[in-house]
Amino acid sequence: MRRAPRFETMQPPMPRPSPSPFDPTTDASERDPVAKRLLQAAAEEIAIHGAAAASARTIARAAGTSPSAINYNFDGIEHLFRTAFAGGAVQTAAWLSERAEEIAALPASPAGAVLALEYVICEWTSGARTLALLYQEALAEPVGVAPAAGWRRLWNDFWASAADRFGLSAAEGRLLHVFFETEALYQLSTWSPALERAALRELCEAFGAVFLGAPRQEPSGAVALAGRRAGALPGDAVPPAAIKIIEAAAAVVEDRGLGGLTHRAVAARAGVTTGSVTHHFRTIGDLVAGAIRGEVLAMSSDGLVNPSESIASPDALFESIARYTVTERPWGPALRRRQLFLTALRRPELAGAAAVIRFAHGGTVGAMLDRLFRLSPAERSLYAGLVARVVSGSWFATAGDPAPLASQAALVEQVELCLMRTLAPLAR
Repeated sequence: MRRAPRFETMQPPMPRPSPSPFDPTTDASERDPVAKRLLQAAAEEIAIHGAAAASARTIARAAGTSPSAINYNFDGIEHLFRTAFAGGAVQTAAWLSERAEEIAALPASPAGAVLALEYVICEWTSGARTLALLYQEALAEPVGVAPAAGWRRLWNDFWASAADRFGLSAAEGRLLHVFFETEALYQLSTWSPALERAALRELCEAFGAVFLGAPRQEPSGAVALAGRRAGALPGDAVPPAAIKIIEAAAAVVEDRGLGGLTHRAVAARAGVTTGSVTHHFRTIGDLVAGAIRGEVLAMSSDGLVNPSESIASPDALFESIARYTVTERPWGPALRRRQLFLTALRRPELAGAAAVIRFAHGGTVGAMLDRLFRLSPAERSLYAGLVARVVSGSWFATAGDPAPLASQAALVEQVELCLMRTLAPLAR
């Protein structure tokens, strides 16, 4: 069995999570039909519209009862949400058990692990899409708060077990989990199903070759093609006079989140009248769309590597990446990207914006790689995408560790080792 000693020695053992206090098997939902309906309605409202948009009124209406039933059965909407998340974790445990049996039929090799990775991502984001969206909302819960912490642990245990099944090391199992955390979010996109599925396959194959030692596959070019096709979509409906307002809306989202996005707040930030804002963006929905377009346009200069830095060597590149990766909380632009992507997912007219958020990921890193190594356009897109995805998923995969900063540092070290092993022959 192959090992990555430096990574494993830096990674502290992860304790088993304590049982969730919101275990549905002991909750009122097992005794009261109204509570069951509320729980199901809450899970669906959170998944479809997002936790911020799910209100007591909409949940009660969907459950065919009154808002007061939420307080009676769950002591408030926050407890209802936590119970819904706990129920999702229980369902995920059963779902993962079935997937473990299925992937056991694959070859016990790194190539088999790549096939398992692609299969699980596709099944999770299509057949279990509602559950997958609920999981993404649970990740917004504070670190260590049950049931989100236990839900993360389920995925960590699953990929650790899968790594063992395919003859991989514990370090490689953690990398499987990290890559899953990012790509299982992005594969929820519905912009161009065939092209996005092809891009996923290309990314999984490249991930396997770089990080797992799987046979190298010739790039299909799907990731680069998706990036080119998506890039022209988000700004096509933005009139020049609205640019200042769009920039102000993006700034409000960055400071206050989407919940703080109002016509008045944007007008104050832009230094214009509220009437000027409503002239271009009549509804809050229009304003959200404008903010996303503004953020997408800004992301071309928003990367893991500061473009103003002087990156003259691979060591300097990875030192820069480490500064954004080893952190007690996710990097601000990474959180903003995630929030905007989830918002765009829920609005069909913003599918193109979601695609740009997905395929523009790693643009600045790609420019740095291109400066340091001899890469074809397809290789550049692949390697930049891999680095961005592993780095972005690292915080979510390590947040529950006893020493998350050490785990993140170990991940950066492992990424550097694997990439340099692959890219060293291509150095300029």
